[in-house]
Amino acid sequence: MEKRIATLISYIAHPLWIPVLGLLIISNSGTYAADLDDRFTQYIYLSVFIFTLLLPVGLIPLFFYLGLAKNIHFSERRERLIPLYITLVFYLAAYFLIRRLPISAVYQRFLFAACLSILSLAAISYFWKISAHMVGWGGLNGLIFILSLRFETDLMLFLIIGILLSGIIGFARLKLNAHNSLQVLAGFLLGFSIMIVVFSMR
Repeated sequence: MEKRIATLISYIAHPLWIPVLGLLIISNSGTYAADLDDRFTQYIYLSVFIFTLLLPVGLIPLFFYLGLAKNIHFSERRERLIPLYITLVFYLAAYFLIRRLPISAVYQRFLFAACLSILSLAAISYFWKISAHMVGWGGLNGLIFILSLRFETDLMLFLIIGILLSGIIGFARLKLNAHNSLQVLAGFLLGFSIMIVVFSMR
């Protein structure tokens, strides 16, 4: 029963959801970045949804058919590489689409950090099986933290919820023996750090 719950959590909290969740947080952050024309809001959400979630998920059956993956989590270290690089291309497409819009740089930086996270994840996966789930959730928590710090807005509730969810997801990955504790912690710190660094650049 516990492993079934852990599996369900892993599916629901898949890192491909992170860009959409990040947009929701930015749009409800109470900062100037949240004040968008409705046309831009719809375009941003639609573009990010298609390129960072719909297209990567849509290719998963092809990965299965070609024997590039055994399950949706790409459990083997090496089988992650091709899907990660293809996903990176989609993320870059979303980034360059959003970059063209006359909107706050917060959205651009968030997507750029997401691209860097995937690139780092792919590079590390050549040698070590770092947790992709925790890279994503670490990045989301990093986004909440840096928005709260830089714009002096109260996002404490978001941060508490994000940390609690990250803990639950990390525990689920450990319960499934998908990672060890160091891989889970390193994933969270990597995602968190990349987001902080990108938003700290001038």
